[in-house]
Amino acid sequence: MWVQLRWGLLALFVSLISPCLLCAQSPECVDQSSAVSHQSKKIKINIVGVEFRGQNSLSDAARTKLAETIQRSEIEVSPEEPDTHWANALRAQTINEPLHAQGYFMASTEVTPYLVKAEPDQLSYIVSFTIENGPQYRVGTLQIVEATAFTPTELMKQIPLSPGEVFDDNKIWQGIESMKRLYGAKGYIDMTAGYSASTHQVHPPLIDVSVQVVEGRQYRVGTVQILGLSARAENLLKSVLEPGQIFDSQSFTDFLKEERGLLPVDASDNDITLGRNLDDGTLQIALDFRRCPGHKIPFPPVNVSAPIWGKSQLMALPDRRFHVSDKR
Repeated sequence: MWVQLRWGLLALFVSLISPCLLCAQSPECVDQSSAVSHQSKKIKINIVGVEFRGQNSLSDAARTKLAETIQRSEIEVSPEEPDTHWANALRAQTINEPLHAQGYFMASTEVTPYLVKAEPDQLSYIVSFTIENGPQYRVGTLQIVEATAFTPTELMKQIPLSPGEVFDDNKIWQGIESMKRLYGAKGYIDMTAGYSASTHQVHPPLIDVSVQVVEGRQYRVGTVQILGLSARAENLLKSVLEPGQIFDSQSFTDFLKEERGLLPVDASDNDITLGRNLDDGTLQIALDFRRCPGHKIPFPPVNVSAPIWGKSQLMALPDRRFHVSDKR
């Protein structure tokens, strides 16, 4: 049974590797049409006033600082985008995240934008936030369950929280990201994790956290096919992808970043495909950096559901080999 997964996406793909001649480095092979994109007109959102309502613990100084941060927000929207979209995104980033980081895990917030001035290229708003922060929680117990490849103690070290500290759920997700990298280095590239929490209304209020790990299968390198690179670059890549060895996802990612100069300037996660052999636990790895129009084989998505990025769900983090900041 074979399935394909395009790195950087959360859906499964079917892959066929083309035996076309290598010509990624030839200028005449570049598909110029892909560089042309149509961008719709954007409208700037100006926040000219901020008000806070509700029962919350924000001091006057904190309100002033928060209002200044919100008014400096750079927001651009399409003409047809409803106000609720950008306003809720602003609420999540500037209100909810800081409250959660301070232990107000059950905080309730609402946002209402009031249009005060409309111009052809910009809209000005006063934004009202209703905040009920509720109790501030601290960590009660913290445990890892269903992990076998690493001990709970090893995994606990990845989470920058300890019992008694102010609860910050972002630190739980940071720890899960770190755990994902740890597992990837041992070939568990499909590892997922999530957490459940139970609160105790004592003084101070406590929250018990249980991080559940679903390890998945451990994979080894099967076959490796590299297209569109120089012989030197191909040999270097193959040196970190030896057939039969456990696939070290972290070392592979580090290598691509350190040797970025050997790759095309527009190299991306879309150039990397992994084929999983579910019977023997091996990977068929294809790195196709060719840029000739027609040489790339399309990867239509299989009709399956992608994991949901919700904090009440198990989180499957896609491996990102390349980032915008990596571009030369």
